[in-house]
Amino acid sequence: MSGTAPDLIFTGGPVLTMDPARPRAEALAVHAGTIGAVGGRDEVLALRGPRTEVVDLGGRALLPGFVEAHGHPTMMALAVAPPAVDVRPFTVPTGAGVDARIRAAVAAAPGEPVCAYGIDPLLQRDLPIPTRQALDALCPGAPLVVVSNSGHAAWANTAALRAAGITRDTPDPAGARFLRDADGEPTGEAHEGGAVEALLWVVAGDRVRPERLAASLDWAYAEHARVGITTAADMSTEPSFVPALRAAAARPDAALRVRSYLIGTPELAADPDRRVPFPGHAPAEELFGVSGIKLWAEGTAFQGTIATSFPFLDSAATRAMEAIRCAHAPMNHTPEQLAELVVAFTAQGYPMACHVHGDVTFEAVLDAYAKAGADDPGRLRAMRPRMEHCGAVTPDQYRRAAELGATVSLFMDHIRWWGDVLADDLFGAEITDRWMAVRSAWDAGHRVSLHNDGVCSPTDPLSSVATALTRRTPASGRVHGTTEVLTLDEALRAVTTNPAWQLHLDGEIGTLRPGMRADLTVLARDPYTVPPGLLPDEAAVTATYLGGRPTWTE
Repeated sequence: MSGTAPDLIFTGGPVLTMDPARPRAEALAVHAGTIGAVGGRDEVLALRGPRTEVVDLGGRALLPGFVEAHGHPTMMALAVAPPAVDVRPFTVPTGAGVDARIRAAVAAAPGEPVCAYGIDPLLQRDLPIPTRQALDALCPGAPLVVVSNSGHAAWANTAALRAAGITRDTPDPAGARFLRDADGEPTGEAHEGGAVEALLWVVAGDRVRPERLAASLDWAYAEHARVGITTAADMSTEPSFVPALRAAAARPDAALRVRSYLIGTPELAADPDRRVPFPGHAPAEELFGVSGIKLWAEGTAFQGTIATSFPFLDSAATRAMEAIRCAHAPMNHTPEQLAELVVAFTAQGYPMACHVHGDVTFEAVLDAYAKAGADDPGRLRAMRPRMEHCGAVTPDQYRRAAELGATVSLFMDHIRWWGDVLADDLFGAEITDRWMAVRSAWDAGHRVSLHNDGVCSPTDPLSSVATALTRRTPASGRVHGTTEVLTLDEALRAVTTNPAWQLHLDGEIGTLRPGMRADLTVLARDPYTVPPGLLPDEAAVTATYLGGRPTWTE
């Protein structure tokens, strides 16, 4: 360790390194933000100096800082940071509660725009799908926008449509759409990125003012640190927010390293000068960097907007959301358009990430990646193009993706929160048993990562780990797909080492060995001594360190 005494030494509990060469150790030393030594208790303690702080773990476990492979810290800041109207089913479990919370927000700010984020009629069973008329009754004089928990749909009242300038003549944004009635008038419902964003800007208000956004980002970053996350991908950064993210990273007490994937649009593909430059992957020492471009190839099962080779069930839930009960629901882009975008961004040096659930869409994304790498497959492989969520993907498709050099990140807690919904309301037991087929992805050769998708489920890597081990929906106790589970070794790598590799940070974070950044998570117990389903509770995070600096303590 170059003869300099460490700043910190951790001992008194297991050090779980995620390093196959030495999976466990007794102590770890930190100097100037990096790991100086990992080894036995006596050999590491022998390095201490008069100013070295020795942290007694007291039997707690030390792991690499968790890496949220697919998060939305900016969306968390804009949509659910206090005093936002958070109506997600994890905070408001009933439709009656949603109605009461929106009414209270409207009453508290008469005449002001209101945005309520997070409704989910599939989990809030007594909640009707909003209509323009119902929202007009709730808030007749000011814009009101209600956004789905998935973020793929929004509903507006008349005042919001008027403020957004959306009329029967308004064209649909690329890859998105405003729903219309039989006479061609907008109903107030919007699907997918550009259309949802058009409504959100109307009610954004002072949330985007620099001082308000800075405070909200601080809150969102602290929420990540609280669950042991030291690095998060921001998977759909509006380019105009990049200066605010850079400013957040420059603060001396910044609690999170952020890597942004910018929202990809046809306009940006055609006009690179409008885009944030991509000079290459920023080193881990820099707490903000741009990592690539994100595309939404399709929507979500929970709106009936994914393209699959199998139909939706004919159920009350699918009838209510008017899911297309046949194969090949509409993608956000045609396969040809998708390939054009992927080829354009890849040629300009931007690594790609594509949101995809349906097996039909997954095949289209694979074809687009193959076309982008046709002239130089090695270059494409080195860029580590990503596939996000991957609900209905088949083992053969995972193998083809691995052969192309693509990498996958799975939204594992779909099973925790919506496993019963998928089985009973949307697709049936057979499809649900292979939904988020993480074992198949791992066995196909992928360095799989697990994620919580920001606001769409509670941000908690240990929850993803527990679901990967059990595939249990806690609300009912049902297990969906016993053959698609990971081991604890694999699942922990899927929230540390593997996502670090996907973000091109694998030489600096995700493993505890000398020379790596001292990004650390302390768990209340050794996770190997805890029943898998109890991990989020019994092995909860008690402290988080970013580059050796504490960002959260219990």
